[in-house]
Amino acid sequence: MFAQTASGDIETYLNTYLDNIPSDSGNQYQTPTTTELATWGSIVSDILVNNIANARANANQLNYQITEYTNTSLSVDKIFYILEEQASKTHYWGTYVFSKNPDRNQLVLQAPHTQHDTNTGKQAIYCFKRLHNLALLLPGTHRCNNSSFSSCSGTTSTCSSSPTSFRISDMAHNTTTMFQKTTEVLYNHTTQPVFIQLHGFGKQASDPYVILSNGTNQTPTTDYALMLKNELLNADNSLTFKIAHLDNWTRLVGFTNTQGRMINQSSNPCNTAASTTTGRFIHVEQERIKLRQNSTGWEKMKVALSNVFSTTLSINSISDKLLFQIKNPFTNSISITSNKIIKIMIYSNLGKVIESKSLSLNKIIINTKRYKKGIYFLKLISNYGVFYKKMIKK
Repeated sequence: MFAQTASGDIETYLNTYLDNIPSDSGNQYQTPTTTELATWGSIVSDILVNNIANARANANQLNYQITEYTNTSLSVDKIFYILEEQASKTHYWGTYVFSKNPDRNQLVLQAPHTQHDTNTGKQAIYCFKRLHNLALLLPGTHRCNNSSFSSCSGTTSTCSSSPTSFRISDMAHNTTTMFQKTTEVLYNHTTQPVFIQLHGFGKQASDPYVILSNGTNQTPTTDYALMLKNELLNADNSLTFKIAHLDNWTRLVGFTNTQGRMINQSSNPCNTAASTTTGRFIHVEQERIKLRQNSTGWEKMKVALSNVFSTTLSINSISDKLLFQIKNPFTNSISITSNKIIKIMIYSNLGKVIESKSLSLNKIIINTKRYKKGIYFLKLISNYGVFYKKMIKK
């Protein structure tokens, strides 16, 4: 009963699922009970520690199954666990995919509005397959599928001609969901992942192409939103941006997003806005043509995410490959010696690029006398990938 296995192209497999998600009517989405939510939390926890037999037994109680999927469409086969509802669906709680041995265990991708925000689900799947990050969260229906209203704060005109409360089938605005429960379990995972939530919007004349937010108007210690902006600009310098906490931007910033509120440690994610930020939630609104239209745009997002979130390999584990030496903490200079590193960049703790150098002679010395004491991030671009190292100036 628990021997669900499959192989092939995981992108095709998951896109087929997306194509069959119920639309904005029908009331297929059902609210889970407190007991079901608790069982679900145990399932996700077991998957994360590779206790698949126990996870499968519990999933079966909820009409779900865990498919061990071997992706054979890239040069190296990768194994995923797909938590998906069984063929005869009754709940429509969504599909959740976990990498067995992720390359980027500090990154989670979410696409809560796949049927409304065109191509965000396909974009997320495209990135997930190639980044091989920790997890991917997909909804079970259109955000307007159920006519009942969520009790969580905020309004939208998406499901009607005038602003009304969010629907219970809206995964970004309801805390009583498996989408929220999965986020909670992943948030408390030992890797402390960062959650990138992909959305789409209709661009008005005064809007930029991309709106980024950490779910609050506060600036985090490590500003992944700013880092992502910088990398997207490297991928496409025609893009324009607004970042909520840096530009005082208020449109489409996700402050009522329940995953963002929880990750930013709101006392009540359903109805209380977060007053501080962990920096571990990034709400990405994208105009359609530049980044969402097709695989050309999806590739830009994939490259940007790849450069912000390095592979799981620590800098120490790759130092032999890079023949890399550096003193940390540093004082008045940073000296780097390597015959494998192509380029280095230094970011402030707010994500601003303050240094960019090519390593043409296998050694470089950067004068850091002007740097203030504090935390910096060193980005190393090599033939083995892109890696970040936290640096401290004494």
